[in-house]
Amino acid sequence: MIIDYNDFKSFNIPQNIKRVKIDVGLGEQNVHSNRWLKEENDLYVIGFDPNPDSINSCIPFIQQELSRSNNNTMHIIPVALSNVEKPVIKKFFKMQKDAGTSSLLEPIANHLGPIKEIINVECFSLEYFLNFFPWDRFDYIEYVKIDAQGEDFEILKSIGKYLNRIVYITAEPESNDYKDSEDNTEINMEIFMLENGFVKINHPNVNDPTFINQKFFHLKDEIFIWNKW
Repeated sequence: MIIDYNDFKSFNIPQNIKRVKIDVGLGEQNVHSNRWLKEENDLYVIGFDPNPDSINSCIPFIQQELSRSNNNTMHIIPVALSNVEKPVIKKFFKMQKDAGTSSLLEPIANHLGPIKEIINVECFSLEYFLNFFPWDRFDYIEYVKIDAQGEDFEILKSIGKYLNRIVYITAEPESNDYKDSEDNTEINMEIFMLENGFVKINHPNVNDPTFINQKFFHLKDEIFIWNKW
């Protein structure tokens, strides 16, 4: 279930898989992509989270959903994502109260509680991983959900040349609780996504800003998305 990023280069997606979704920032208990696994069949989920506390909290819930025998698969890649030119090592702030509020960015809001530990993590762009995705098998990735505590806009930009191969994208515009997150605003996201062929939509299954690729608009009712607490 958990794979090293180097293994991703040669990782084979099972032949039964019909759809692919990406969950960036699992948080505690894998709330969002676990719902995807519950609702769908023949689904492959790639989860990114550098926090071992978050990953450990998610594994029992993922295993429970995968035991339903609906031919789903999920793999967690334990790295951070950001808009970096090449793989780097970055500091990561693990939070005591809620692992899901941990971030590459230093927390500055009191309500987040104390920092549990600062660790070094490997950091990549999302484009780096999508270079190895089997695009010969899949015309598009259905959904990318990002919840990275102030780093979401940077991760959006890190998708690079593969942005036009994504149907739906959800990102959280948190710009006040973390140092150097001032650009992570909803307006910045809207401008960037519009420039890249996406439009913002209202969807009953999401709370955070969500965008659909205009060239895949005909698929809007065929793809299940979920981003609600």
